[in-house]
Amino acid sequence: MIRFLIFLILTSFPWHISYAETNSIITKIQTGWNNIQTMSGEFLQVDSEGHLQNGKFYFLKPYQSKFVYTNKNEDIITNETLLRVVDKEGFQIDSYAIRGNALKKLLSDNLDIEKEFTIDYAIENEFSYEIQAGDKNDSTLSKVILTFNKDTMELEKWEISDELDNKTVLEFTKVKKNIFISQNLFVVRYK
Repeated sequence: MIRFLIFLILTSFPWHISYAETNSIITKIQTGWNNIQTMSGEFLQVDSEGHLQNGKFYFLKPYQSKFVYTNKNEDIITNETLLRVVDKEGFQIDSYAIRGNALKKLLSDNLDIEKEFTIDYAIENEFSYEIQAGDKNDSTLSKVILTFNKDTMELEKWEISDELDNKTVLEFTKVKKNIFISQNLFVVRYK
């Protein structure tokens, strides 16, 4: 029984990462990520039901993002307060308050991971850094796993799980960073 408990503890937690190593990883991510002001590329999205979507994404700090879906009639545009669903001509179909979601925090001017998130773990892999965290200001059990490229500090993947363990995964590829992205890309039109 004791051996089983020890095995469970050792395999359940990233015990090999010290507090100092975690802080070092977080500092590297923050420094690198905060030096990226714009980012664009392609994304692959898998929702909690296994549906696959793809398209192009654009990040412009602070707070602006756009997800242009390839085979969908709707796109997503965010700012500091709203997530907007728009048609292909940019006309708003619907909108939702963002509150303190992970995307908003990531796209702030100066991300402070320890201020915004409760860190479950931060690990270094061969090519990436990975953080699992919860929202400090949210009492739900939602979690986010963020993966950053170790060399470029580009966001490669995020996995968001809500309190019901519904997961949405986005993987980012063909990334370009610190390029010009026009404010006009994020304009929402109204009928």
